[in-house]
Amino acid sequence: MESSYGVTLQQTNTTATDLYLEELRIKGFTIVPGILDESLLQIAREKLDDVYAMQASAFGAERLAAIHEKDLVRIPLKYDDFFLHQVAANEQLIAIIKLVLGEYFILHLQNGIINRPNEAHHQGSWHRDLPYQNFTISHPLAVGALFCIDDFTTDNGCTQVVPFTHKCETIPSKEYIMANKLPVEASAGSVILFDSMLFHQAGYNSSSGIRRGINNVYVAPILKQQIDIPKALNGKYADDAFLSKFLGYDSAVAESDVAWRERRVKK
Repeated sequence: MESSYGVTLQQTNTTATDLYLEELRIKGFTIVPGILDESLLQIAREKLDDVYAMQASAFGAERLAAIHEKDLVRIPLKYDDFFLHQVAANEQLIAIIKLVLGEYFILHLQNGIINRPNEAHHQGSWHRDLPYQNFTISHPLAVGALFCIDDFTTDNGCTQVVPFTHKCETIPSKEYIMANKLPVEASAGSVILFDSMLFHQAGYNSSSGIRRGINNVYVAPILKQQIDIPKALNGKYADDAFLSKFLGYDSAVAESDVAWRERRVKK
């Protein structure tokens, strides 16, 4: 232990997870390595590209670009169970999320991000994953888990963060951001965990390769989902004890007072 002076209390960590949680609480982000191995990463790259191609074909590539949705893959788990079981509901990750949010949380969103070489991306703007909110809170309402499907490096535009800004009500000045922003480099297979109130952006990819990531945001069930996942899945997994809660079936808004009470009876 580093020496200290005039200190009566100090955090004590006994596991790597303890340090992840400490960094998440204080800095607003941490890196958890080795969540996906190379075989799963290769599958993730191929499937993410395939799902985006399907979405671009169905909606129209030009229309996606017009609404700043180019190279954004919305709710890929709807198209392939891989993105649910291996990514969003990854057991190793979920065990950590439970330590932050408790036993009951839901998946707020899942977005794939494809950063192509020498192309600006909408995620390159500074933002929070709970947008338009200017407040601080003593305990996180939401946590993001950004899966690094390719290596995240400074050259290929890794995520940049402004540490500690999850404790700031409003975004800092441009001057402060330029002086304090930090690139988060991480190996493929790692997960960057961050408080969803932390200001961050995607960097600019000046390399020759594509950089892919899959962001999953987990929230307290009092917050609504970005996309109605139960409806998108058309009832799939509604009978699974964990996934029905996790995917938002149990926290969906009831259609009426009777429907709300009938749901209570079934519990």
